Amino acid sequence: MSGGCPNLYKRARLSTGMTQERAAEVLGLSPESLKQYEGGRRVPPDEVVARMVEVYRLPWLALEHSQATDRLGVLPRVEEQPLVNSSVALENRLRELTGQLGSLMRIAEDNRIDRDERPEFDSIAAELWDTLAAIYQVIFAAENGGIKRERPDVGTSKRSGGCGSVKSTFGYVDYSTDPQRGASPNFRRRGGVSL
Repeated sequence: MSGGCPNLYKRARLSTGMTQERAAEVLGLSPESLKQYEGGRRVPPDEVVARMVEVYRLPWLALEHSQATDRLGVLPRVEEQPLVNSSVALENRLRELTGQLGSLMRIAEDNRIDRDERPEFDSIAAELWDTLAAIYQVIFAAENGGIKRERPDVGTSKRSGGCGSVKSTFGYVDYSTDPQRGASPNFRRRGGVSL
């Protein structure tokens, strides 16, 4: 990584005001490991990122890490939106999807998708995808009080599109270092890690 272009893990740590040494200690990592993650030489495992989310109290890091490491394309792109916009978008997606449930049930009743049903099914699947993105938008906009805030001017990672030239996924994240502020919402899955 180039000198003035920290990646998302370094941006997260810098936004808390922690030194690299202190963060490594609190995260239970060697300073060298954290340096490698922040320098882009290694990608931290999900368990390490889960600890970063808790220690840094920055839930957006979980989503950005997931999107950055999603090689299969199973996560939708989540655009930066204030709470009101994301809520309206979610309501619109849900209304559209509700109107398509009858078609989905008709397609699914024989447990297969015929060639002539494929375009309609693909349209419904695209609406599901958009609904999933809208759900993420509401969760993260609500997490940050619905207030659009810019991140500290520390650049962006190569993964997120260049050094400061592209906004990251959530440019309105609350960078509060208030130790009482929790990293909710809790992204706990059965058998998974509590973020």
